[in-house]
Amino acid sequence: MAGLSRTLRTVARVPVLVVAPWLSARTQEVLRAEEINYVDLTGNAWIRSEQPAVFISSVGATRNPQPAQREPVRLRGAKAGRLVRTLIDVAPPYGVRELATATGLNPGYVSRLLDALDKEALVDRSGRGEVSGVDYSGLLLRWTEAYQVFKSNEVSRFIAPEGAAQVLTKVAPLAARGRFAVTGSFAAVRRAPVAAPTLLAAYVEDLSAVADALSLLPADEGANVVLLRPFDNAVWERLEADAGIAYVAPSQAVADCLTGTGRMPAEGQALLAWMSENETLWRAPSLATLTGSDQLP
Repeated sequence: MAGLSRTLRTVARVPVLVVAPWLSARTQEVLRAEEINYVDLTGNAWIRSEQPAVFISSVGATRNPQPAQREPVRLRGAKAGRLVRTLIDVAPPYGVRELATATGLNPGYVSRLLDALDKEALVDRSGRGEVSGVDYSGLLLRWTEAYQVFKSNEVSRFIAPEGAAQVLTKVAPLAARGRFAVTGSFAAVRRAPVAAPTLLAAYVEDLSAVADALSLLPADEGANVVLLRPFDNAVWERLEADAGIAYVAPSQAVADCLTGTGRMPAEGQALLAWMSENETLWRAPSLATLTGSDQLP
């Protein structure tokens, strides 16, 4: 869309106006960012011109008054999360079948979800249907409308009498007993420190074994350790190791922080800003570069 608008302004040398029956809030946001004027038949409008001096802004329908017959694919559940994580973590281009193979999902489902994301301007697709671009920040925020770290995953809360930070020093030996990956505040602070974290959140395979090994006490209130049984094996993709401790990928940490409690949303925003400034440090350049351990089992 950005390329098209620049071309039109260069050739025509006049403001560009998009007219449609209805424009979603996301589409309006993208059009304004590209300084493209728009108006729809429900009353949504944003028209700006210097010669002559004009500025018009109005709000119409927030929902499509004539929605398509087919229910749009929602970013809810394990399958959607699995595809979203791959789109964010791996730079395009890639096609439907490549994504389906990498994620273990049905090609038809992948195609429908990409169509929905394309309509929301969260992905760009070539004429052949390949994904050529991904707005990973927007996609992460869109995913968190349906995903909630303490609701989408099975949660058990504990108290570590010596404190969450001290528990982290005992985690490394657990690697031999099964999967254990730190997320949330302690994962975010490695890249974008906001304040000293106090709540340790981690994905585990064997909850009871981990709780016993770390001498954690069950707690309904005042917990400083949260163990999570993951919503999907996607959480184990592209783990990062540091001093013998496994941490979830930045994209998963951001989603978990943004939907967490206390300072976690602020930590998620800080980590997302770091991702935007350091894309080459965390994003795989292509699906072909992923190792066998990066793929879903």
